[in-house]
Amino acid sequence: GYFSVTGYQLYIMTDSLHIEKPETFIPLVGLLSLAGILISTIISGPLSDRVGRRKPFVFASSVVTGLALLLPWISPTIEAWMIMSFIAGLGFGMFQAVDTALMSEVLPSAQSFAKDLGVVNIAATLPQTLAPGVSGLIVIAFGFAGLFPVGIVLSVLGAFAVWPIRSTR
Repeated sequence: GYFSVTGYQLYIMTDSLHIEKPETFIPLVGLLSLAGILISTIISGPLSDRVGRRKPFVFASSVVTGLALLLPWISPTIEAWMIMSFIAGLGFGMFQAVDTALMSEVLPSAQSFAKDLGVVNIAATLPQTLAPGVSGLIVIAFGFAGLFPVGIVLSVLGAFAVWPIRSTR
């Protein structure tokens, strides 16, 4: 969900938000996102370790990201985009901090950790690889505004995909 929208930010800024020089905003947006990622990573990882739970944090990260994607969909302005970038960064940072720990806890065998982590890495990077192509089809069919509801749905569906895992909390 996150990558289906953020991968198209240059085009959204030019074609939807009508920003004349989006290259002046993209570094700022990147810093806002980075700030959100750093803050939530620093807080979420240790907090998850302290409470001994992973799934609620993964679920929260998806909800935060989904809610962030509502902002520029409802209010297509550069200000909404910047706020979304920070909030989505919070959600993405929470996901990065806790999902890696979750994945390491559910590996099937100590004898095949390296192979299993390789498969997990492919699964983790596959959405980033596929998102631009799928998003392009969505833009062709529904315009840039179509990316936001799809991103929201994908974010929330990702959270529900974690709940059935029984070997961790």
